Amino acid sequence: MAYPYPFAFPDARQISQASSYSTLSGALDPAPAQSTYHPVRPNASTSDNGIPISQYIRAQTSSNPDLSGALGPAHGQPHQYIRSQAPVFTGASISPYSAVPYTLNGSYEGSSSARSPYPYPERNVLHPAKYMANMPPAAPKKMYKTVVPSGFHRLPQPVVTDTSASPKSWCRIGSQHAAIKFNRKGGGMAFRVDELVELEDKPEVEGGHDQVFSGIGDRFIKVFITWPGYSQLIVERRICTDNGTLKREKLLKLLAKYIEDLVQNIHRKSIHVEKGYEKYKVEWRPRGLPSIWRDCLITSLVHESGSNWQVELHVKA
Repeated sequence: MAYPYPFAFPDARQISQASSYSTLSGALDPAPAQSTYHPVRPNASTSDNGIPISQYIRAQTSSNPDLSGALGPAHGQPHQYIRSQAPVFTGASISPYSAVPYTLNGSYEGSSSARSPYPYPERNVLHPAKYMANMPPAAPKKMYKTVVPSGFHRLPQPVVTDTSASPKSWCRIGSQHAAIKFNRKGGGMAFRVDELVELEDKPEVEGGHDQVFSGIGDRFIKVFITWPGYSQLIVERRICTDNGTLKREKLLKLLAKYIEDLVQNIHRKSIHVEKGYEKYKVEWRPRGLPSIWRDCLITSLVHESGSNWQVELHVKA
């Protein structure tokens, strides 16, 4: 087998130079498929040979102080390990903890209660069931004031309890719903029964579009209407809450209609007033209208228990 070049064995100087190239072999350009045959240049033994790349890189990086020693210490330099230290500022000692103590009342500057726009009260960390003492004031609620003219008093009505009814909404939590007020829009006397019965349009009641049964959880309520001196006659009506969307103005019209049904039953059945309640006797005028129409005011609807409600009336003394 014939070789194109004669065999030449490298000397010790060439071996040391090759070792310096071994660590960077293929770093710049991908080498083709390597072979075990390595021809040696004829001028390899001359004095005009190349400089090892490691010495060339160190010579270039030494001019740049930021990259000096990036590839490691030069020959003859010992390895040095430098511990990173935190910057030291003169005039004050640096503590890993905040200099501002944490307090539960949030009175110091920079606390969460001072800088956070969160509208709800902060919860106590130690006692999660309790809240902070500096709770923000609740949004003011509009109150509807019922105006009752002088000479009228509240009609005494016995409280009707429905023992067969299962516990609902407020019975479970042991509280009652607030009374639903019917105040005339713009002020003035409360609504009379006669004007509500004869009214074709919706009454001008304050907060007429309020959904007064929103969130109560009952699909219907029971309304009881009684009259002193006629205890044997009790009007019970069920009112559908329309899933809590029933409005105040519609409720007022319904209550006036139920009071009319009570008086019509007294007249149709010819029921006499009980002894001791003669001043609450329902009499009829010559035109066939009951005497209480102009002297009876609907002021509110009061929650009694469970789903039971009762109409609050004021009559002329």
